Amino acid sequence: MIAGDRLFTFAVIADSHVTEAEATAIGGYDIDTVKLGAARSRYVVDQLNTLAPDFVVHLGDITHPEPGTLAYEDSAHRFHKIYQNLDCPLYLVAGNHDIGEKAFPGEPLSQQEARRTVNDDMIAEYERHFQAQYYSFEHEDCLFVIMNGMIVNSGLACEEAQRQWLEILLGENRGRRIFMFSHYPPYLSRPDETGHYDATDEPGRSWLLGLFERHGVEAYYAGHVHNFFFNRHGATNCYVLPSICFLRHDYHELFRVEPGMKQGRHDGAKLGYAVVDVHGEGHLNHAVRTHGRGLEVGDTAPAPASPLPPVHGLRPNGHGVGLYLRQPWCDSADIPTPWGLDAFSRKRVRNDYPLMALWEMGIRDLRVPLDDLADPETGVRMAELAVLGHRFTAYSYGLPKGAAAEALKNRGNILAAWEIIAPITSAVDLLTAMAALKGSTPIYFNAHRAEVEAFSSSHGLASDERGAVEALLALDGARDVIDGVVFGIVWQEAPAPAIDAARRSVEGFGVKAAVHVQFAHRRPLSQEETERHDANRIAEAVVAAMAHRDVGVVLDNFTGIDRGYYFSGGLVDRLYNPLSGAHIVRHLHAALGDDCEIGAIRDSDRIRVVELGRAGALLLPKADLDSAASSDLPPRETGRWIDLASGEEARKNLTSPTLVLTSGDNG
Repeated sequence: MIAGDRLFTFAVIADSHVTEAEATAIGGYDIDTVKLGAARSRYVVDQLNTLAPDFVVHLGDITHPEPGTLAYEDSAHRFHKIYQNLDCPLYLVAGNHDIGEKAFPGEPLSQQEARRTVNDDMIAEYERHFQAQYYSFEHEDCLFVIMNGMIVNSGLACEEAQRQWLEILLGENRGRRIFMFSHYPPYLSRPDETGHYDATDEPGRSWLLGLFERHGVEAYYAGHVHNFFFNRHGATNCYVLPSICFLRHDYHELFRVEPGMKQGRHDGAKLGYAVVDVHGEGHLNHAVRTHGRGLEVGDTAPAPASPLPPVHGLRPNGHGVGLYLRQPWCDSADIPTPWGLDAFSRKRVRNDYPLMALWEMGIRDLRVPLDDLADPETGVRMAELAVLGHRFTAYSYGLPKGAAAEALKNRGNILAAWEIIAPITSAVDLLTAMAALKGSTPIYFNAHRAEVEAFSSSHGLASDERGAVEALLALDGARDVIDGVVFGIVWQEAPAPAIDAARRSVEGFGVKAAVHVQFAHRRPLSQEETERHDANRIAEAVVAAMAHRDVGVVLDNFTGIDRGYYFSGGLVDRLYNPLSGAHIVRHLHAALGDDCEIGAIRDSDRIRVVELGRAGALLLPKADLDSAASSDLPPRETGRWIDLASGEEARKNLTSPTLVLTSGDNG
């Protein structure tokens, strides 16, 4: 759990792969990727200088050419020329391209390939051009440890020297906060996964994990994979960061969609780095997407796209909207690499991009089927995330049976609530069994309406059904079992007044209200019409959730529906890259504080205006609107106008939800 004030901030970047000036290719990547690499590094340096972290750690693969090649020295020189412009200290980690490949037993190595394995000559050349292969430094009473993951399992003399150094260093600093950095992750999804090219092999893996456990390491950062992964090993947060240069597009096998963008190589939304806020207790790892932007020599980068601060789903005292994870959210897939790596075994890994998207939107509360808790892998993942501060509501239709019932009985304590969906007329017959399964888990009753056709709107009371709530709670024993009631807001219904009505429908009954804001609809609309409706609806639901802290509000359109009998736009696409809806959620969570409240709502043919008390106002245009020509809007001088889809200053012509901030405490 995160607590206390922010103490300081550092940044972590990975896999810059700077090449020699005349490079024509990077492995199997096209010439465009090579030419973009240096420009992308310049862009990141410029961004980091704007963000002004206390220091930056580079996780390795500093250059692409390896020691012992003619291009290595030229590439090292080009790297230093770019990164000498960084305004804060830069600490480097040795990667496989900087210091030689790990000793990898998974592939038969020819004599030529074996010479690329890390050795003393490569280490000496790396240290001549860059920094020591392992070392430590301190900042604000925290210990930061740079290790050389390439020599683990190598049998080199320096492997044992590093082991002894680490054991002594960490032992002498027992009780301090420790952050560790290496190029290689210990594993990608499971500590017992089969050894492969993208993880630390045994026996080194077990030794490294034991190091975390014995010495209470707070966080471990790795690169190498060019994709995002997160694991919680004991009390240690283990992050694998994306590259700032190019994507390992073999990992596009994680997604149920064609890769596009040159087989996925130019999925720019997967490129980026991390900004880490260290708090009095714990830390927040903010993902910053660069979208592959570059900066040529002598050019000046535009101002950051979003002037708003980053937000995180695990932020202290965070409150906002939750999400219904209808589609798989921690799926696994085999990553085949017929071009040589792991070609003779299976490499099955979990897709952590949904988690990354949730975190960067500021989402803490998650609604999932009870089946997820019963599934061995997903249930473990829920337990890990619950420890960090995520709040899961698991639902079942009627009383669970079999594995689901066992999961509720044995692991229901990790849930924030169990939601039971059933016709309200059957509640009297269910209460005794519900009480037996309840344990310490709060129960929310979700009234199923068999007469309603659409699956997405066939459950949940109407927001003004106070009488139904009263009748439900009047049943014998109901008040001892039921802790909350679910309300459903259908696609055509305005969220803010409905959420307030739901709050009033439970007022005085001693139960809470949970509101599902539904997006699925059966009548196909034009894309523009649907996108505008959904964007306005998302924005209004988020501000209503932030204004009513005693009501749990859930959006049901994380990934949307683009096939079948019903349709729904999503916050993210099928690559889990953010769409405008995700930006709207993120920017509102970042901009609005605890003083948000819903005031008057004014509706006209052209725009809907939701007053937000001292905070300002939410403007929801129903068509493109010239803000200067409308007398219903506040003057530009009264506050800061933010286009919520972009995070930038809103233009005169309003095309998407816009936040007018008038309180000096926000943003």
